[in-house]
Amino acid sequence: MKKYIAFLRGINISGKNKIRMSDLKLELENAGFTQVSTYLNSGNVTFLSDDNNLKSYKKEF
Repeated sequence: MKKYIAFLRGINISGKNKIRMSDLKLELENAGFTQVSTYLNSGNVTFLSDDNNLKSYKKEF
């Protein structure tokens, strides 16, 4: 497994496109990613994954 960092742009800015980080973390864990950790309310996420999870995951909020 490799560790990844995702920088999700354009969420939780000025009250638009609000996504709770707990919901984002849960979605990523349900998709099979492990050791998911979010940073503040910024949309930045770290997680572990094998290549199979990365290639097959796509989710729109």
